[in-house]
Amino acid sequence: MTIDNDLDITPIMAVDTIEKLAGKFPGFRRAHAKGIAFDAVFQPNGALSSYTTADHLQAEAVPAIVRFSHSSPNPELNEALMPIKGMSVRFQLPFEKHTNLTMANIPVFITKTPEDFVRLLQMMSKESQLSLMERFEVFRKSPEFATIPDLLKSLKPVSSFAEETYYALHAYYLVDSHMNKHAVRFRWVPVEEALEKMDSSSKKDLESELVHRLEQGSVQFRLVVQLAEAGDDVNDSSVKWPKERELVDAGVLTLQQIREDSAEKSIFDPTVIVDGLECSDDPVLHFRSPAYAESAKRRHAEREI
Repeated sequence: MTIDNDLDITPIMAVDTIEKLAGKFPGFRRAHAKGIAFDAVFQPNGALSSYTTADHLQAEAVPAIVRFSHSSPNPELNEALMPIKGMSVRFQLPFEKHTNLTMANIPVFITKTPEDFVRLLQMMSKESQLSLMERFEVFRKSPEFATIPDLLKSLKPVSSFAEETYYALHAYYLVDSHMNKHAVRFRWVPVEEALEKMDSSSKKDLESELVHRLEQGSVQFRLVVQLAEAGDDVNDSSVKWPKERELVDAGVLTLQQIREDSAEKSIFDPTVIVDGLECSDDPVLHFRSPAYAESAKRRHAEREI
């Protein structure tokens, strides 16, 4: 496989590339294949009510579906080899409406554009003609991959889904009743009081650890919102905003019980929003929607066979 620097990619091409990289695993998501899902409740505290009219960010409790996952497309891969983990939340709103927050335990996305992401997958593919050293040289010299080395260095083994901070990666706009907009980024931060170090005998895998933890007590996360200021890049998810930006604690998410269906029918499309929210113009954010749909189309068809 050669590396095409002028890709005009499609969602089908992106999912095909993932399958070439990791193989096909019928009936599973093309990324974050292995995971575990829970019913939950989100209790907002009203701190964002002056910024947005979104129902789930006011004061009333909202039921939710939460899925924790490993990032690999291969459900059999040793989870310790993939330190990037996911946390997806669907807020279940009245009149069969919902909105999603799809997050990972890394603060930025690994590329600026969908084209760069597919080029990255191509380089990692078994069909790539690049040697390992040549791949490292591309990372070192290519501006579009400049954040990857530092990001890889920052990754550490994960001992519990409940102890990670998860970032939405992409920016959104909160929209108030006067149609004023404020750019924000969301993150889930574990509630420290709810954390309890598990003894080694209870750690079979991250899923079992999380279930055991919930059986022994509560598992909670705070929704923390970072407010943008003038000059912050809203449309580039590969760039951090300054750490000095104001953070608002918006409420607490509490896991309740495991979902037997593992949320397999749920598509955690990050562009599904409700009144009071708007997506930014981040090209990666908008590409994820049709890519998720293509992945869901394939796995749902495979499960019907």
